[in-house]
Order: sequence, then structure tokens, then C-alpha cells
Amino acid sequence: MNLGDTARGAPWMTPEERRHTRKFVAAVNRLFQKRGVEVTPFLALRVTDVAVHHLLVRRLENTLALDSAAGEATPPGPVCSPALADQIGKARERLRKAVREIEDACARAGRPVDIGIADRVLPIVRQTADLLHHTALPAQEDPEE
Repeated sequence: MNLGDTARGAPWMTPEERRHTRKFVAAVNRLFQKRGVEVTPFLALRVTDVAVHHLLVRRLENTLALDSAAGEATPPGPVCSPALADQIGKARERLRKAVREIEDACARAGRPVDIGIADRVLPIVRQTADLLHHTALPAQEDPEE
């Protein structure tokens, strides 16, 4: 396995997801080259893991956008089911861990990428999970009024 395999995408990906994955892999590859990180099959597998988890998070969060775009009047309360909120939170946590694994693998190889993304994302993941479980989005005002 190499980064080219990841960049090509998988049959289950939409064309937009393939484009997104290609851009992600290109950015990661540039970072690795800049830092002198040798891309091993093991590291390529971890990059693939991050890309897939990111796409899963995007798909789950797009479900929220589709639900709110339906325009149906919804009763006050959570904007999504507790099960969907839990899935989103777990997927974000897996994404954060996958990013951390890449950082750790690079550091063990003697070439730390030193981006610290995983630590910066954790508070956002926790806050989002809390928001999805306990509150609804504020009602938007009608611009025609």
C-alpha cells in the first residue's frame, strides 16, 4: 500500500469524496516531504485510516444538514437523534486518534511532524458531542420579517 492507492479512492466514494481525498493525500504527502518523513506502507495505511474516518464524519454531519434543510417544522429539542449524535462523537474521536497515530509513528521514526492536530481537535470533539447530546441549535430569524 502507498499514498497513491489512497489518493485513487475506493469504489464506495462519491466523486466529491475522491477529490477531497486526493487533495488530503497531496497535502499530507507535501508535509511528509517537507519534514523528511519516509512513507512506509504502515504509514500509508494510517493516512488511509485518517482519510476514511474524515469522510465518515463528513457523511454523518451531512445528515444533519439534510435534516435541517428539509424545511419541516420540528418540535423544540435535539436536532438529531441521540444515536446519531453518539455516532458523530465516536467517529470524531476515532478520527482524532487516527491523526494522533500518524503523529506518533512519525515521531518514532525520528521525523516528528509536530503539527499537534489531535490535541487541538480533542476539545472541539468533546464540545460538539456535548452540544449534540444536550442542546438544539438556536432558532434562526426569518430575514423577511
